[in-house]
Amino acid sequence: MNLMVNLDNDLRDFLIFLRIGNSRDHPLVVWNVLNILYGGHSVTDSPQTLEYIIGRYNSNSIDEKLNEPLITNATLKNILERMADEGGLVEVTSRKVRVRMTSGAYHMRQASIYRITSKGIEFIKTIPKILEAENTVTANVSKIDEYCELIDFLCKPNLMTNDTKLYNSFNNMISAYSDVFKGMHKLSEDLDEISNDLAFNHANEIAENLNKMLKNKAIPAFKKITSRSENIQYLSNQKDFPNKVARSRYGEDNLDAEKNTNNYIKIQERITSSEEYVRKQLKMLSHSFEPTATAMDNNYDSIYIIYNTIINSIRLLGKEYDHLQEQTVDIKELNHQIDELMINYQSISFPKKLPKHLAYDRQVDDPDDLLKASILGPVSYQISSVYKKVATFEDNPVISEENLEMSDLDDALKEFQDLVMKNSTEGEVNHDLELETIIARDEIMKLYSATGYDNYEDFSPFGRPIKEVRSIDTGPIRLHFKKEKYSVHLPRGFNFKF
Repeated sequence: MNLMVNLDNDLRDFLIFLRIGNSRDHPLVVWNVLNILYGGHSVTDSPQTLEYIIGRYNSNSIDEKLNEPLITNATLKNILERMADEGGLVEVTSRKVRVRMTSGAYHMRQASIYRITSKGIEFIKTIPKILEAENTVTANVSKIDEYCELIDFLCKPNLMTNDTKLYNSFNNMISAYSDVFKGMHKLSEDLDEISNDLAFNHANEIAENLNKMLKNKAIPAFKKITSRSENIQYLSNQKDFPNKVARSRYGEDNLDAEKNTNNYIKIQERITSSEEYVRKQLKMLSHSFEPTATAMDNNYDSIYIIYNTIINSIRLLGKEYDHLQEQTVDIKELNHQIDELMINYQSISFPKKLPKHLAYDRQVDDPDDLLKASILGPVSYQISSVYKKVATFEDNPVISEENLEMSDLDDALKEFQDLVMKNSTEGEVNHDLELETIIARDEIMKLYSATGYDNYEDFSPFGRPIKEVRSIDTGPIRLHFKKEKYSVHLPRGFNFKF
């Protein structure tokens, strides 16, 4: 069986987006390995060793659309270690297994056996549900009733722990709570969008119907949820309640292997873990019903945030309905005025003196008569001769020959140090300079242009890298090379550091 055949395109794209496992060549490796381990025993009785997983993966799970290469032992071993140590999706144990040799005989050797954990099973079952969230997340009264009934059951005195009913009821309550709040969040988001949309589109009948639904159904449902806040607080204060739920997990009807093999160490570990889970869930539930501003700011599942959205929507829809009721009379009056206008439009007179919109070069009898604009002919222009003079090489201006004497680099460096440098690493240009070397003059000009940059990698006067250049408010600075008649003027002075 090829696992890739049954992978829905939407699910495949979503898993590639998540890229769990951070493998560039094998973006679906975590998902495929978990499915191999999840269905391994139903396909074969072979121990789920590294060699077994590699064989199954390369035979059935290679994604041809991605041109995925065959996975190697080293790559898969590294990913399995991360799945076990960082993700807790698989569990690794070491035991002896029978290995078939080339001769056909078997021999025993120690090998790592990989098994999918409860977290791994939950992972491959939960991911597809995310893609169906639009079809599964909904706000309905029945789910709220289920949540309230389970809360009431859990608050009963003398709850029995000899079977798994208490444990299952608690998990069902948490699941119902999650569904209720996901549905209420969706209602909150939808209300915010729909209310504003109705306010802009002025649909008074729809606004009124939605307002009735909120008042007659949403508010009562909200009150029913909040009425159980004391029950949640009661359960949170019962110190022995988490232990009861944890012990109920291993009631008489429990089918876990560790219970039926009397693995008391494993059972005690699971009971301790379950107690911590129950406390954490009760704390989360309790925070959701705290009406304080701090609790609302720190908990996105606060029931009072959703309540504020519902109340604000009711107010907005109410204002919109009232506005539209008042506006109806105005629209009728406006329609009446339009009807009157259409009957008498021929008798309406406009001022005779209208602005002139026609071009002055059009020959018309009456330039104020705009009705003849569509039948006017084209504009007539008089053609005039234009003579174009073609320039030749002889017309180019006379350019003087360049006869610049390049100063010696050592002299330029010495002059630069004498005129500009304050010490071995800092320099400043704050007054007019008379320079003996053109190289020093040019280096100062280039250095000033660095004041417009934050990155100075391209500026290195005399081969020394610049650390910082900052302009200073000195007024214009004149740089004059003694052999030239013109000068260079900088807008302001500057300082720098090597």
